[in-house]
Amino acid sequence: MNMRNSFDIDKLKAIPIIEVAERLGIEVRGHKAHCVFHSPDRHPSLRFYENRGTAHCFTCGKHCSSTIDLVMQVRNCSFVEACKWLSEGDTFYTQGNTSYKYGNSHTSGESYKKTSEDTADLVHLARLIYNPHLNSDARRFLFDERKISKEVAERMHLSSLSREVPMSGSIHGGWFNAPSLLIPYFSVDGELVNLQARYLGCEKKPRFQFPKGARTIIFNAPQLAQLAPGDHLCIAEGVSDCLAMLSAGYKAIAVPSATLLTCDDRHLIIEAAARVDGKIDIDIWPDNDRAGSELANQIALLATDIGVTLHHHRLPEGCKDFGDYWEGLGNEVRRPEGKPIRNI
Repeated sequence: MNMRNSFDIDKLKAIPIIEVAERLGIEVRGHKAHCVFHSPDRHPSLRFYENRGTAHCFTCGKHCSSTIDLVMQVRNCSFVEACKWLSEGDTFYTQGNTSYKYGNSHTSGESYKKTSEDTADLVHLARLIYNPHLNSDARRFLFDERKISKEVAERMHLSSLSREVPMSGSIHGGWFNAPSLLIPYFSVDGELVNLQARYLGCEKKPRFQFPKGARTIIFNAPQLAQLAPGDHLCIAEGVSDCLAMLSAGYKAIAVPSATLLTCDDRHLIIEAAARVDGKIDIDIWPDNDRAGSELANQIALLATDIGVTLHHHRLPEGCKDFGDYWEGLGNEVRRPEGKPIRNI
């Protein structure tokens, strides 16, 4: 069966192109938008022609001949995938061979609208990490200072900001500082639910920023859906430690609070363990401070409740956390099976 014949192509092309653009996360004002095909676009150069259903950038020359063509070029997908997206109204973006949803789905032809001022603008946040790019500050922080694997940075879809940008489609929703590392948070099933900015500059500004209304969730939650019987799951206290553990070859997640394992966190981990009949081990390297001890106690209780083995590793003297330990050792300690090099 020809998949093209299963779609009403004329109907899909008749959807107002500006509504499609907004569903794709493009902020259109007066039939114009900042071009998503080249950067920087200081003045809106991407123009939409509603009567023709086309779009054209007068700076880079990119032309979209229809709503379907616009979706294909923005989402870097095939003709059939674009038709399916327009037909079903799924709001997701594709990164490599993986598709990630971002928030609530909308019926075909509806433009994206925030349901509440207290709800994060997930379409806007998804735009910020579309085609991830790491600037010199982010590369220095990740690869030179923290010794994070480039493969891990790519797999976690880390990106960066070189200039301040709004946290939402409205300029009244706050601004992300720059330069910053952008860290996306996905749900277990791959839905974008949050975006964290880690400030990398020298000025006195907040180190971490989250947009208003974003959900707090375990970092790298999709890892929980990928566990197999016999796996070791490492639970870190923060994103930096989690990235270091992933770089060392472990399967790792990070809890959003260094002092509290929330009910939602517990539920996600319990569900993950249940999917493999409890046949996993949990590994922790708690920080050498009071918060680390409190979290370790909570994880120990969780491991007891679900009947899995807990491996409590101790960091060497002088190491405040796993990230510090990893930086000191460098990349030489990685073992393919992802088990500890030594009992520390």
